[in-house]
Amino acid sequence: MDNTEILRLSSEILEISEKPNVPVKLPAIIEGMNKEGIQILLTDLYRKVVVNRGNVFESIEGKEMAENIERTAQWMLGPWVKTSLLLQGTVGSGKTSLMDALYNLYHKSSSRIYKCDALFVFKQYKAMLNKEPSMYEELKKANYLFLNDLGIEPAQCRDYSEDYTPVPELIYDRYERQRPTVISTNLSDQQLVERYGKRILDRFKEMCEKIVFIGPSYRRW
Repeated sequence: MDNTEILRLSSEILEISEKPNVPVKLPAIIEGMNKEGIQILLTDLYRKVVVNRGNVFESIEGKEMAENIERTAQWMLGPWVKTSLLLQGTVGSGKTSLMDALYNLYHKSSSRIYKCDALFVFKQYKAMLNKEPSMYEELKKANYLFLNDLGIEPAQCRDYSEDYTPVPELIYDRYERQRPTVISTNLSDQQLVERYGKRILDRFKEMCEKIVFIGPSYRRW
């Protein structure tokens, strides 16, 4: 094989490798929309989530949520290396509501998209170990996964003296597959390390755009 043929094959291989067979971050329904347009759309979807929960929507102009919606729009339009989004912060600060708004946008334009909490993932893994019907493998392969409340699940499950960590294993698998994952958690970075080890925080730093919520709870007694 001469040098010309080697260079041709090398070029073809590189071209293929630069086009991963994975879902795009931006839903087709808003392809071509700029950041300001996405912000307006997400804000309206967020408002609908709040109202549908029986709450009164108050203007978010100049507030933390407006900034976090803007950063979400930036993530959607950003480089592929940040395939995923981490919504991290205080209880009741709007993480789940923003996740639901984003989910409502994505599920209109994609198949194989799921929204669940970390406890559901844990239960599906246990069902799989028990040879029962389980969605665990499907959650790993989903085009988009919205994973709420990371940290509410038991840290490990045991099967015949073997310890398993279902949720981190799911996250690591999706990292390898470059599948977009939106994750919410009340755990700080230090708490994530204490619960799951340093590896998960290292993965988050590479795969996730992190948006921190520090505002007071929206929930009313």
